[in-house]
Amino acid sequence: MAAAAAGAAPPQTVSQLTARIDRAIKTGVPGTVLVKGEISNFKPHHGSGHFYFTLKDPGACIDCVMWKDAARALRFTPADGLEVIAGGRVSVYAERGKYQLYASTMSPVGQGALELAFRQLRDKLQKEGLFATERKKPLPKYPRRIVLMTSAATAALQDMLKVLRRFAWLKLFLYDVPVQGDGAAEKIAAAIAHLSRDHAGAVDVILLARGGGSLEDLWAFNEEIVARAIAASRLPIVTGIGHEVDVSIADLVADYHAHTPTEAAQIVTVNWRQAGELLRSNHLRLWRCFSGIVESSRQRLTQILRHEFFRRPKDSLNQRRQIIDDRQRLLTLHVSERVRRSSTALNRLEMRFLSRHPRHAIALQNSHLSALERSLARCLREYLNRRRLQLDGLEKHLRAISPEQVLRRGYTMTMRKRDGQPLRRVGDVKIGETLVTRFVDGTVDSVANDPKQPRLF
Repeated sequence: MAAAAAGAAPPQTVSQLTARIDRAIKTGVPGTVLVKGEISNFKPHHGSGHFYFTLKDPGACIDCVMWKDAARALRFTPADGLEVIAGGRVSVYAERGKYQLYASTMSPVGQGALELAFRQLRDKLQKEGLFATERKKPLPKYPRRIVLMTSAATAALQDMLKVLRRFAWLKLFLYDVPVQGDGAAEKIAAAIAHLSRDHAGAVDVILLARGGGSLEDLWAFNEEIVARAIAASRLPIVTGIGHEVDVSIADLVADYHAHTPTEAAQIVTVNWRQAGELLRSNHLRLWRCFSGIVESSRQRLTQILRHEFFRRPKDSLNQRRQIIDDRQRLLTLHVSERVRRSSTALNRLEMRFLSRHPRHAIALQNSHLSALERSLARCLREYLNRRRLQLDGLEKHLRAISPEQVLRRGYTMTMRKRDGQPLRRVGDVKIGETLVTRFVDGTVDSVANDPKQPRLF
């Protein structure tokens, strides 16, 4: 075993082995391969923009990566379950030890990428309600300021001008934008946003048009940015893109979809074409109506002239004079009666007022006030007498229980000299303490020698 081991090749590192496998794959597999399979585990990286997915068939699968630049060039959005043909190179991802397909192109199987992208965007915007009829803006009935948004070099411009030049009073503005090629969709969207933002009051309607072409030629009108710009526009937009069979995303979002540029111009001027006939019809109807009014007024005037008032105008005037005299007499009588009644009512009110004159109430209140004043004085005298008698009784009682009276009866009161506290028991006296004994006619100081011998006092 040791000899066999000695004759074997030296061991390789993992990195060396992985690099050797990578070289083998690169030399054994063409630089660019096309792989057909079904997409699964599709995971777009939102930070970097790269696509990570797996291509599989019933017998095998392979991990795939599509870098951001290649992913951005796709016309459609990859999704799980979609069968595609991916083109790229096969290489080893050393950190994971697995081989991967680095895809640079991708196309759906059985249909073109543009058809798939068209269907995906159509379904997406339809779910958002951008095709709904209720969100579309009505077209102006008689537009006078019309913007033709197309390329100045297209036949679509000439087709629209053939129709619009018949109406000399229209103000036409050309907004020159590219209608195909890279960047065309962004410029169309920017033009719509510019008009909607800065010229909403100066423009009545926008005609967005171009002639026919292949799906690739018309693709600028199938971009999401154009569809959202049309939906956000404050100005009504009529589209006339391609031929009658062509229907773009812009047509579905627009406020009106004309099948051709010529039809778009005819749609916005349909009421102008009928304006002359409508004006003549209204003029005839107005004339008939006015003639009827004049004839009716003439007949009424004839009847008025035949009226009795105009044949004998003084009779009517005299009748009205007599009516005025009668009304004057009635008015005089009515006023006199009202004056008489008012005078009688005023006299009654005067009598009631005199009977309720305030001086009577004042005299009565003065009498009542005098009686109250006398009663108050009497009550005060009685109260003072009672309080004086109570005060005399209290004075006599205080004199009877006064300490002076007790001393007059032969009693004395002994106190400590230092604090004036009276002594009630023998135990309160301390030997050597100075005492003061109060008699009715004075005091005597003494010193306590034996508190148990009160005879010393």
